[in-house]
Amino acid sequence: MSNLRLLSDEQNNRIRLFYKTGFPIGIIFMLAFGIPLTIVVAAFAGIIASVAMLLLIAGGIYLIVKKRSKKITHALQVYEYGTEEDIYFDSIELNYNYQVNGRPQQIINIRRGNELIQVKTFSSKVCDAFSLPSQKAYFYDRYPEIVLPSSIFYTTINDKQDPPQKTRSVSI
Repeated sequence: MSNLRLLSDEQNNRIRLFYKTGFPIGIIFMLAFGIPLTIVVAAFAGIIASVAMLLLIAGGIYLIVKKRSKKITHALQVYEYGTEEDIYFDSIELNYNYQVNGRPQQIINIRRGNELIQVKTFSSKVCDAFSLPSQKAYFYDRYPEIVLPSSIFYTTINDKQDPPQKTRSVSI
């Protein structure tokens, strides 16, 4: 059975900051290649084809923005309607098969009763939120892919993206 928790403005902002990501690269890609392509289409195929191309670009941008806001909406519902359970930090693994700017993907293993949950991320704010030895987390059966740690409500969350990390290799 799920409980109903009221969401204050502070909790709402903290959940939004936790799930907020940077500007999506898909929108940049669509604008960088879509607008010049639309101009070329207008020159060779006419204004009707150009308008159709602009509508496709606008539709793509809408879908990207909608997907991003959907995850935040689900997280808000997990807090409001989900159950509060104890989770325990188990370990952090590094997956060198996926790297961003030379930084490997981090896999955070947490335990919920007898269940092992793996959180895969590149973000240090996610690692910080799940790295407490023991804490409460919110789960909702309707959205099993979302685990909302309670630490985001009482720790500092930086609303800026992680600073780029410089990596260098030295041969000895």
